Amino acid sequence: MRSKNSRAIAALGTALLIAPIMAFGGVAAPTGAGAATATRVLTCTQKLASKPSTYTLSCADANAGWTGVTWSIWNASSATGHGILRQNDCTPNCVSGKFINYRATVTLSKVIATKKYGELFSKATFHYTVAGKAKTENFGLAD
Repeated sequence: MRSKNSRAIAALGTALLIAPIMAFGGVAAPTGAGAATATRVLTCTQKLASKPSTYTLSCADANAGWTGVTWSIWNASSATGHGILRQNDCTPNCVSGKFINYRATVTLSKVIATKKYGELFSKATFHYTVAGKAKTENFGLAD
């Protein structure tokens, strides 16, 4: 009697383990480091972010960053958004400087593969105007 109960419990346990796999087409999706993930950015606090509306570009002194960005494109090789580039003018020095906001387009590019974080954007390019003159500025990400 005990043997029949043990076999029934084992069969039920196996069925419960297999049922979720079969419900999703019989193949389990990969997880962990081997799983395919979207390209992201690494924040100053070493957190992964996808489509962040706010981001600090200069972790050491927080004198540059973006805010209010809405992303129109975000894929594995590039991302494009519109928002505000915030930069400290550092006049007369960075401690006493004031932040200036520029309406800008930001493009993320230069994807790098990391063992710890996966695929990361490593370059941000901003296009904006100052006094009617077009400006382009590049920042490194994931340094």
